[in-house]
Amino acid sequence: RKIETPDKANAQFEAGLRFKLSDKDADYPAMLLAGYMFGGPITSHISDRIRNREGLSYGANARIAIPTDAALLSGTVSLNPANGPKVEFSFTDELERTLRVGFTEKEVEGAKKAYLDSRLVSRSQDGALIAVLANHEQQGRTMKWDEALEEKIRALTPEQITAAFRRHIDPKALTIVKAGDFKAAAVYQ
Repeated sequence: RKIETPDKANAQFEAGLRFKLSDKDADYPAMLLAGYMFGGPITSHISDRIRNREGLSYGANARIAIPTDAALLSGTVSLNPANGPKVEFSFTDELERTLRVGFTEKEVEGAKKAYLDSRLVSRSQDGALIAVLANHEQQGRTMKWDEALEEKIRALTPEQITAAFRRHIDPKALTIVKAGDFKAAAVYQ
């Protein structure tokens, strides 16, 4: 879908894909780490390609959210409207490339450390810890659940993460919405 926003200097690219997965699924730990490597930090697949290497945006990211019974892979890129077609190509191409090539041993080891460290830092902040404890109370869990999850993440192999990503992510199901002054930029006409 394309939404024209006349006289707007910037454009927005949004992508989304729903899939079945919950935090009780065996693939949950692998998909958390896959989502982190695909679109979390500035070194992730999406940020590295669209922002760092191709210079198409000041900010590009993707995330995997896994609530109770359905999950979502989503991506967000702020861009110059003239770069819209390039951003769309790069996002979908990087998704397909990741599914085809998978995740490397080196990036998995780095991602495990960074992701687990971020969870530790988050728990050191009162507000974040209260949110975790409140959520656990609703779910009937204790902090032992986090400990077990983090052990599963530490034990993951690149092959397990790649296999989970391939099982759950279908690039043909991706929905893309872009908004910008594409007419003035003479793209998507």
